[in-house]
Amino acid sequence: MHRKYPAVTAIRGAGVWALLRLFVFGVFLLGVLGFERSARAASDPSLKWYTIETKHFRITYHSGIEEVAQRVANVAEGIHDAMAANVGWDPKDWTEIQLIDSSESANGSATALPYNAIRLLVTAPEDMSPLGDVDDWYLELVTHEFTHILHTDQIRGLPAIVNAVLGKTLAPNQAQPRWLLEGLAVYWESTRTSGGRLRNSQWDMFMRTDVLQNNVAPLDVFSNTPRRWPQGNIWYLYGSYFQQWIAETYGAEALRKVAADYGSQIIPWGINRSIRRATGETYVDMYPTWIGDLKKRYEAQAADVRKKGIREGVRLTYHGQIARYPRWIPKGAWSDHEGDLLYYKDDQNTRTGLYALPLKRDIRGNIVKVDEKHEELMIRAPGEAYSSFTPDGGLVWNSLEWYKNVFNYGDLERAAPGERSTFGTPDGGRTVIQNSLRAADPDVSPDGRRIVYIVNQAGTRTIQLADLGDERLENPRFLVPSARFEQAFTPRWSPDGTHIVYSVWKNGGDRDIRYVDVENGTYRDLMTDRALDGGPVFSPDGRFVYFHSDRTSGISNIFAWEVATNRFFQVSNVLTGAYSPEPSPDGKTLAYVGYSKVGFDIFAMPVDERTWTEAEPYVDTRPPTPSIPHVRYASRPYSPWATLWPRRYGIQVTPGNFGDAVIITASGSDISGFHNVSASTTTEIEKPQLQGSLAYSYARLPFDFGVSLFRTITPRGGFAIGNFKPTVIQENTGFSTSISYAKVREYDTSSFVISHALSRVGIDLPFPKDKLDPYETPQIPYRGLASSLHFGYGYSNAERYLYSVGPERGFSLGAGFDLTDPSLGSDFSGFAANADLTVYYLMPWLKHHSLAIHGGFGTSGGSFPGRGAFFVGGFVDLPIIDVVRNSLIQGGIVLRGYPPVILAGNSYTLTNFEYRFPIVNVDRGLSTLPVFLNRINGAVFFDYGSAFDDIKAAQYKSGVGGELWFDTILGYIMPFTFRLGYARGLASGGIDKVYFVAAVPY
Repeated sequence: MHRKYPAVTAIRGAGVWALLRLFVFGVFLLGVLGFERSARAASDPSLKWYTIETKHFRITYHSGIEEVAQRVANVAEGIHDAMAANVGWDPKDWTEIQLIDSSESANGSATALPYNAIRLLVTAPEDMSPLGDVDDWYLELVTHEFTHILHTDQIRGLPAIVNAVLGKTLAPNQAQPRWLLEGLAVYWESTRTSGGRLRNSQWDMFMRTDVLQNNVAPLDVFSNTPRRWPQGNIWYLYGSYFQQWIAETYGAEALRKVAADYGSQIIPWGINRSIRRATGETYVDMYPTWIGDLKKRYEAQAADVRKKGIREGVRLTYHGQIARYPRWIPKGAWSDHEGDLLYYKDDQNTRTGLYALPLKRDIRGNIVKVDEKHEELMIRAPGEAYSSFTPDGGLVWNSLEWYKNVFNYGDLERAAPGERSTFGTPDGGRTVIQNSLRAADPDVSPDGRRIVYIVNQAGTRTIQLADLGDERLENPRFLVPSARFEQAFTPRWSPDGTHIVYSVWKNGGDRDIRYVDVENGTYRDLMTDRALDGGPVFSPDGRFVYFHSDRTSGISNIFAWEVATNRFFQVSNVLTGAYSPEPSPDGKTLAYVGYSKVGFDIFAMPVDERTWTEAEPYVDTRPPTPSIPHVRYASRPYSPWATLWPRRYGIQVTPGNFGDAVIITASGSDISGFHNVSASTTTEIEKPQLQGSLAYSYARLPFDFGVSLFRTITPRGGFAIGNFKPTVIQENTGFSTSISYAKVREYDTSSFVISHALSRVGIDLPFPKDKLDPYETPQIPYRGLASSLHFGYGYSNAERYLYSVGPERGFSLGAGFDLTDPSLGSDFSGFAANADLTVYYLMPWLKHHSLAIHGGFGTSGGSFPGRGAFFVGGFVDLPIIDVVRNSLIQGGIVLRGYPPVILAGNSYTLTNFEYRFPIVNVDRGLSTLPVFLNRINGAVFFDYGSAFDDIKAAQYKSGVGGELWFDTILGYIMPFTFRLGYARGLASGGIDKVYFVAAVPY
């Protein structure tokens, strides 16, 4: 491994304090995982930022979304008192809310550390999202996230005393299984509104299918982070149904008691103690009864469905996970796939995108066989691509692109007939349609001249019509203007090009099918109710409009509306769900998206009107829609001071350079993420001199800027007068500045950094008179002014998926160069340079077998800083307790089969070959304990490298061996990959080494 010489020291402390360190780290991770923040610039610098202040909330937002901010302010104040009573807590301080319209996804996060903060994306849920069953999206979103604040801000007892000293550092309720956090929020979002996931038919389908298909997740599985479907959604799903059952069985007061009790616990993870104090039973005791009640409920529902006769298609794919929007491939598109199906696939095993599914038919045209093993990726896509063929066989679809390097917005792309684009935008198989920013759900008119699509802007989706040029959209105009916050989805043309149908969500919660006259824009809604109606499409002869709906039995099925008679028919009758119907060009077959315990797949059924039944009337059992106040709040320009000042402090006693040292830290960040400050002081007990640092970073420019001041003292050798060689104290005082920039695209990322450090290196040299000798020349360490520049570059297009063993395609490149020279005002002259290249190859014979090849080199010279910069060697042996409690995770680039430092010098080279393969997916833990084994992987390796001053005298060494990798989750959310390995060094100094370390794959 190449790196500067480290100081690896044992970290003292045991018992409660060691546990607290892990606890605090886990709490911090839980606070940030819900809403990933990028290392890029936080915002487009052209945006202006404002704040609305209400009695209990401060809403920070950027220009262009003021109406959303006003809506959120009214919603938040409108629910505050009732939600505080429901959850059993009223925060003392304001809750900060940040709004940003930076994505086409619906998401949010909340944390109580270091202050109560909610961050919300403005975009409403997508077409097929279970989040979309709402009476008001911002009501559901704010209710959910504010529940998190009310839950995690409950800090009582000893944790409150700790926070009174150290700032808001501990939030016990934030460090527990995610199903308790998210389940409670989903429960209240559903209880306090007329929508919510617990009223959503797709949400119910997820749970119903697990129960009916014997796939119920054990308590240990959804208490941790499994790989099984539906991955992270399992916390929300099982947590919400479990907590709903607890509230119905023991009363909602039990939920309040649990939050109050756990919020007072200084030792984490005793979740069963808290629920037992509230109900007399543990979660382990309750679980079998709860599952038994679910089985009774869903078996009764299934019996009612079977009484009406099952009508479902043949399952064509078996990969599960995500399948969306099937389309029949026409003549002229891809000659080898004419008549096959094109659909969006994300199976967590390979690239996401539009895949062609080969079909085999009999002489009557019925599908008799599917060749799923040979389905082919035609168009790579980063998100759920909705596609449409042009009359000549070209393809138009929606994709995602980075705009101004900050906003991940939708656009439309197209491929000419016969073109494939399996890598992405750079492969030449596609073009971006200009003038299509934030567009989605395209459908090309039958004559190919026009295109209808959806535009998302400031929380509202609107249907638009444009002329389809060769390279851009011409004459875009609204077909039907949307009311504020209304959502339009998935428009489709009629066969004669005179009408368009689409799905529309309207304020109040109705999700209906809208039928539009293209010539004059007049429309009518085919229904007006709370059933979830979506995915409309005309039959090839224009007689019917097929769509999916949950209007009967609470299960989504395929329906048909007869245009001439205004009659509704139920086409399918399934036990799980049926979505997104797509009739074949001859009208004889209906493809659709179905569901099983492993996720969504493509199905197909013959069209036989004789089996259809008259649609039963929809029965609405929902409570009234809550009222929302309408107050116009004043806004003012944003100021960071309200949230920037440090709220969190830390005190740590740890081994230092002169014995024990006391480190005190403080940090702060404003709600926008533009400003970050941190400070630390270190006091060596045996050398109580001033040491510390002060740092500030600014992230509102197109790049990130940072500056820091520092002073350190360290013991060092190198001073000698004859045989007198005392240890002296070196002082390093200075400041540094840095600029970093990341260029992000959908399939690759580049990063750049440049920094400058200016410091004074001083040493207090002792010259005792009795040691002076006129015949000895003193050896004096380097002193003076050091001015150095650092340049860094990184690039990666490496690909990995949920079931990958590390990256398995593409490559990663990194390089750095450090320079100090008198021309920079330095008293020293030196350099250090290093580069790493890692290439990944997916093996063709077995799934997720891959070969990773790494090559790295470095060289240095001069007096400073390029002296003795590099070494190679094996892993460092660390006590496993220290590894876990202090997250001491090592890198994977090492020379195994040798001690940690076998060779050192001014230069190095190192090559690693690693063949990786999965062994078994375990996904099991120990009840509700915070220990979970995801899976076991294997690797065999060959390492070859050396560190040296003169390459001609380099002693190259090689090592071979094998490892078992144990992917684990500790503390419910902290990932560790532990390696149990054997390595043998094949050259001098080599050892036979058995080791157990925590290390990430390179």
